[in-house]
Amino acid sequence: MPSQRGGPPYLVVRRVWAWNLEYEFSIIASLVDRFSYVAFDTEFPGFLYSTGRPHRLLPPSLRYALLKANVDEMELVQLGLTLFDAFGDLPDIGTGGRVGFVWEFNFREFDVRRDPQAPDSIDLLRSSGIDFDRLPLDGIDSGHFAALLYRSGLVAHCRFCRPLSARWIAFHGCYDFAYLIKVLGNGRPLPDTLEEFLGLVNLLFGETVDLKYMMRGCKGLSGGLESVASTLGVPRQAGKSHQAGSDSLVTYQVYLKMKQRFFNDRDAKVAWHRGIIYGLQAC
Repeated sequence: MPSQRGGPPYLVVRRVWAWNLEYEFSIIASLVDRFSYVAFDTEFPGFLYSTGRPHRLLPPSLRYALLKANVDEMELVQLGLTLFDAFGDLPDIGTGGRVGFVWEFNFREFDVRRDPQAPDSIDLLRSSGIDFDRLPLDGIDSGHFAALLYRSGLVAHCRFCRPLSARWIAFHGCYDFAYLIKVLGNGRPLPDTLEEFLGLVNLLFGETVDLKYMMRGCKGLSGGLESVASTLGVPRQAGKSHQAGSDSLVTYQVYLKMKQRFFNDRDAKVAWHRGIIYGLQAC
């Protein structure tokens, strides 16, 4: 397939529920050897705990303690995955480059009627199109998802293995990594210490890049994903803001733009920023 630096004409978010989970993972498993970069995003029910102090003034250990308290008590709602290759191409799944595909997984564990949540966050997600009534009925069992993700090779399943993925990419990714680690751990509480958590990130995901940290040396970039995308001229081409599939797609597009504009389009220069998760080790 020719390079998509100009982008394919159409971008489609493949929405995944319990009924099509195994089929969609069969497609993903067939792609990971080539499409070994993963931009991802999560949606979750907000934040229960905070200190009221600016995050940047907190020591990393306290930042992690707050993250752990929130993630341990709440459940993942959505996960978005955008796979791409070293040339920036998306999977076209037999369409000859006419369509680029990304994935959005909807989980069943969160029940809006009874589970801990931040009401303002729920209102925001609902206004963005997330159907909370459907999640408990048709959503994915996170344990089933975890088994398939391990099997795909996108994450490592033991200390002697390495994930096939060359790089996992997030924007302000502390909660994204935390919720995915919780899912991969079958819902167990996060590790007690930041050091243990970072060890798990390294074990499961291999090389990681957080765009919020990466952009610290990029003149003119500031704010959240929407602001950075606007500054870089990245339009939202599929879905809505605060939908995980759409946000993972924008994360991918922002990564390519940043890499091209500020890092001479070279992976080696991007690699200087790997391994630091914004919101934990840096703020």
